[in-house]
Amino acid sequence: MGSEIVPIRQTLLSLPSFPDAVPERTLESACTLAQLLNAGLTVQLSQLDSDRARWPVMVGAFGLDFPQLMQELVVKSEANAAAAARMLPGIAADYGVKLDLRRLLATPYPSQAPLVDLARLHDLVMLPVPESDAFDRPCVQAVLFGSGRPVVLLPSQHKRLSRLERVIVAWDFSREAARALSDALPLLTLSHEVRIVTVFGEKHLETTATTADVEHFLTRHQIKYSLNRIAFEGGDIGRFLMDYAEGVDADLLVMGAYGHSRLREFVLGGATRAMLRDPRLPILLSH
Repeated sequence: MGSEIVPIRQTLLSLPSFPDAVPERTLESACTLAQLLNAGLTVQLSQLDSDRARWPVMVGAFGLDFPQLMQELVVKSEANAAAAARMLPGIAADYGVKLDLRRLLATPYPSQAPLVDLARLHDLVMLPVPESDAFDRPCVQAVLFGSGRPVVLLPSQHKRLSRLERVIVAWDFSREAARALSDALPLLTLSHEVRIVTVFGEKHLETTATTADVEHFLTRHQIKYSLNRIAFEGGDIGRFLMDYAEGVDADLLVMGAYGHSRLREFVLGGATRAMLRDPRLPILLSH
């Protein structure tokens, strides 16, 4: 018998309604993952607050009618949130997922504390990556480094999460990679093919562990896996891993989120920044 894997029982999807509408495919991806895990789904759906007292103060707006602009954004956000709230119960029901829908009033530059606090009481967090360049990367950083929970990025304009046929795990023997591997175990048990990928030639891998140790760990958890060493061909390591995952038609890429503390804030490592710039498939990041 393999060692017991702690199941994922409750997932969290943070769903902003501004500046873009919520794509239906994002809701379907979140419900697919919850269904595969036999987990519940909490959705925190935020919309812009219409209370002008909570709007930011703009100095030197260069003649723009800022209150009018904000009012237009509020109306658009309300419409997007209402559309998402209408779609969600039906999609969740179609996937057999128990839904806990929560509405939240927010400002254009909201505090991430409510989301981080809620994430700490869930097993896994999903964050949509919209088509526009307005993706709230500070939100990702706050959840990654503040919640202690793994984060799955769901791209809205690339491959949606519809299955877990093939999963790629980036492995470099580091603490972050070990955390990601452990957090992803409930997902790896559902996959028909798990590729543990170690890139050599990009940096020195410092470890006293052996390949046999990796194999023993995966075997004890009854993971169907293959070990793959690939040579780094130069360029951006994050993009290199993304290209590899896309090339083998992976459904999910698992990797550690790297960062270092600077003045009490975490600064993302290069590979992690690359993943946030343009995630072309669902990615599980863990710190």
